[in-house]
Amino acid sequence: METQPEPTLVEFVLYNRWANQQLLAICMNLDESLLTAGIPGAYGSIRETFGHLLRAEAGFLKRIHGTFPQPAFQWEEGPSLAQMATYAAQVGEAFMDTLQRVPPTQNVHEEENGLTFDYQARQLFMSVVYHGIAHRTDITTFLNGRGVALPELDVWGYLSAYPERFEVKKGGW
Repeated sequence: METQPEPTLVEFVLYNRWANQQLLAICMNLDESLLTAGIPGAYGSIRETFGHLLRAEAGFLKRIHGTFPQPAFQWEEGPSLAQMATYAAQVGEAFMDTLQRVPPTQNVHEEENGLTFDYQARQLFMSVVYHGIAHRTDITTFLNGRGVALPELDVWGYLSAYPERFEVKKGGW
């Protein structure tokens, strides 16, 4: 079923995909000691956090469709950040496809341990963005504390990257 997704929801999902790719690209150039260091108060190391983030995003898709894109690697083998970036692109594309086919108000039904849980798909669309922001913030806070220069990865950085998407008109203040 082809739907006309709400434009702001589309931008949030596009933003999430862009921010993941930007941060993964930055982290691919970091020393291995930074990638494997624990981040106090966060999920784990940068590598562990990205793995968690991508598995969760794929899991959100599985809740909607019953399936999700499979990575070209085994998580247990410790994929590289380049492999994770490729997988992040696949998952991001799958989310965009899902936005085209699944109305935000479509029911998602889950069963576990004899319990059932029903809610609208938009909860998962919101979750992918919120979850991404939370974990990218953990990573950027950690890196800023170690003097790693980072570009803006917030929605203003996204606006700067894609001014045509927002019909930016430059002028004097």
